[in-house]
Amino acid sequence: MQRDTLIDFFRDVTTSRDEFLVYDDGYRRRRYTYEQVGRAARGFAARLAAAGLRKDDTVVFWGENRPEWVACYWGCLISGLVVVPIDYRSSPDFVAKVRGIVGARLTLIGDDVKTPGFETAGEVWPFAEFDWNADGPMPAVTASRDDVTQIVFTSGATAEPKGVVIRHRNILANIVPVEREIARYRRYARPVHPIRFLNLLPLSHLFGQAMATSVPPMLRGTVVFTRSLNPHDVIGLIRARRVSVLVCVPKILDVLREHVIRAIPESAQAPPPGTSIPARWWRYRRVHSAFGLKFWAFVVGAAPLAPELEEFWRRMGFVVIQGYGLTETAPIVTLNHPFRRRKEGSVGTPIAGVEVQIAGDGEILVRGENVTSGYYRPQAEAPGPQPVIDADGWLHTGDIGERDAEGRLYIRGRKKEMIVTPEGLNVFPEDVERALTGVPGVRDAAVVGVAAGGEERVHAVLVLDPGIDASGVVREANARLQDHQRIRGTSVWPDGDLPRTEGTRKLRRGAIRAWVASGGQPLEPAGGDTVESLIARFTRGRDVSGATTLDELGLTSLDRVELMVALEDRFQTRVDEARFADARSVDDLRRLMTADLAHEEAEPPGDFPTWNRSWPVRTVRRLSQAIWILPLARLVAWMRVDGLEHLEGIDGPVVFASNHQSHLDVPVILAALPGRWRARVAPAMLKEFFAAHFHPGGHTWRQRFTNSLNYYFACFYFNGFPIPQREAGARHTLRYMGDLVSGGWSILLFPEGVRGRTGVIQTFRGGIGMIGSRLDVPVVPVRLDGVDGVLHQSWRMVRPGRVRVAFGAPLRLRGENYAALATQVEAQVRALAPTNTIR
Repeated sequence: MQRDTLIDFFRDVTTSRDEFLVYDDGYRRRRYTYEQVGRAARGFAARLAAAGLRKDDTVVFWGENRPEWVACYWGCLISGLVVVPIDYRSSPDFVAKVRGIVGARLTLIGDDVKTPGFETAGEVWPFAEFDWNADGPMPAVTASRDDVTQIVFTSGATAEPKGVVIRHRNILANIVPVEREIARYRRYARPVHPIRFLNLLPLSHLFGQAMATSVPPMLRGTVVFTRSLNPHDVIGLIRARRVSVLVCVPKILDVLREHVIRAIPESAQAPPPGTSIPARWWRYRRVHSAFGLKFWAFVVGAAPLAPELEEFWRRMGFVVIQGYGLTETAPIVTLNHPFRRRKEGSVGTPIAGVEVQIAGDGEILVRGENVTSGYYRPQAEAPGPQPVIDADGWLHTGDIGERDAEGRLYIRGRKKEMIVTPEGLNVFPEDVERALTGVPGVRDAAVVGVAAGGEERVHAVLVLDPGIDASGVVREANARLQDHQRIRGTSVWPDGDLPRTEGTRKLRRGAIRAWVASGGQPLEPAGGDTVESLIARFTRGRDVSGATTLDELGLTSLDRVELMVALEDRFQTRVDEARFADARSVDDLRRLMTADLAHEEAEPPGDFPTWNRSWPVRTVRRLSQAIWILPLARLVAWMRVDGLEHLEGIDGPVVFASNHQSHLDVPVILAALPGRWRARVAPAMLKEFFAAHFHPGGHTWRQRFTNSLNYYFACFYFNGFPIPQREAGARHTLRYMGDLVSGGWSILLFPEGVRGRTGVIQTFRGGIGMIGSRLDVPVVPVRLDGVDGVLHQSWRMVRPGRVRVAFGAPLRLRGENYAALATQVEAQVRALAPTNTIR
């Protein structure tokens, strides 16, 4: 196949109607085919042209992994623009510096970036506003193999960022040989098609891009993105979405290993020597069941993989594929072949067209079309990039390595990080760190060279579990090391986590070495949210102490979801919903977040109906509503409907947000809706109203029977689903709503949380803001008037009367200030007030 530029690759892969990108943010799932991505990329290219961007202009990408990132990348590529990807966790100052260096015409930003005052600094387009329905012609841009496609900045910790210039030919030098090899095995993949890749590598990293925009399309595979790195969520997503391959950095594999060992203790035990693959699979069947039977491989990149970590997953029966590369090599140099014999610790053999050589001092040298032409320099400083290769065309990687007789490459460490002892012997920090992290109680370790008396000595910086003695750790580690490798000094890191780079999670040894040299002074506490500051969002201006109860804060079920999600994001853990529901005070929450929750994770409750969306039930429901339910509602509620024109032109799904007056609210709203909307609505209902059904203990058989009958009636005839107010399951409810929306169902919510007694609209809770923002669907304000005059909550019988249902213009809720978003919805509902009295 001819591949002159990446545009040829784009044309080939975007004709398929296979599923390409899936975005699961923990609440809602969005899917896009190759054809949709291609069409949207052309539409984005047209938007770029209309904005005045021309070939070779630069566009900064600053956002989290998401489908819009990929579509915008292709849109820039086919327009001849230069992409400048930056990790979404980078500071605004760093991004502003890079923008200035490259003279960026445009910056694309994600939802998770911190942008105080950034929006005013030039042209900024949010990824969230990307138009998936746009289309346009292929831009009339002439591209060549030497055109620049990206400038990737790799030195965010330095005063002056350094940008690697990547051209079409560099990336094609990676794509073409891999594509040829994959073509030999593609027919064997047909029985398990589609192959889904869960990509946790940042798209700002070239290997992350390769495993999203290059390799999966060669297999017509699917790429799954997610917001969560929590091991419980990652494993659950792999199983639920039937993922085949996880793409990640080694740190993720380490976190997953610890999680699996805690959940399945027998996984820590190695099988007897000589155990066959089927026997190993059976031995660790609980692990395979947790990941799902379609999952089979890890692809690891961006940082070295410890041999013992690789061995752990391989003995489970999983394939571990790793390689070696740099940003300067676009990025692949060597790769382990998944279907050939591998050797432990090796990063594979060079891909076709790439040469690897070991210099006399052990440094790895690389030569080939994949090697960059140099580092970016503005035209005002000098013509062309700053060269990175020597006179013979070799790139000096700065890594130390070895090759065996079969050409496999082994990475020993970084040349600049290598410690030279007074005896002239080389010590690689990674070797010593492996010995340290193998000691029980050591959570993390970094080894650096420290000057002492004119000599360089091996110094260990440890992160320890409570009660662990550092001197004992060093003694045990030194017993496993050779004489010249032994640790001569030790410090205990005071701040929980060692400093690492964003995205690739490499140790920042320079910062650690500087800390040791300063005498190991305690670090300033990291800024950010605490339990108290997070709870302050819900205090409504009142003073809060440890004894303050959550009931005093007036938290609704959706308020609790918002607080729980914020706590999880801040503390990077998964909160047990049952324990969260049991928390009664601020002190309880503080203890909950400081406790070790790993052993106490609970499966979310499974009280949500799916049977009521089956086609037989849908058929009976539509007939019943048309024949007797809605006619009865119209018989007692004499309706006037306003604002239906606001529903025209919306395909759905949406969230209907209505004030709450009566048990008749749902049938009244359904009767007011046009048929195509009515058939795809799922109303939320208070779970505690059906306490005798869900918790029969303490209730009479008559209560259980009537309450269950009411529950199934509501689910069957109105497609209702329960929202828990006080018990565990609120977050699972939010995920259930995401599944509804992903399936094309609109949701009917009553954000007040209770029925009004006087007809006055009460304050809308922040949950509606979070639902509208997180699910990214239009919120349609709905106002009811007069329904409480037909069936008041204090009445047992209806009194026929006039009612009014008014629909407002749909709202798009953006941001994370959920209380403000809820206020916006409430204001729109209030604005729908009738101009004259209903009764």
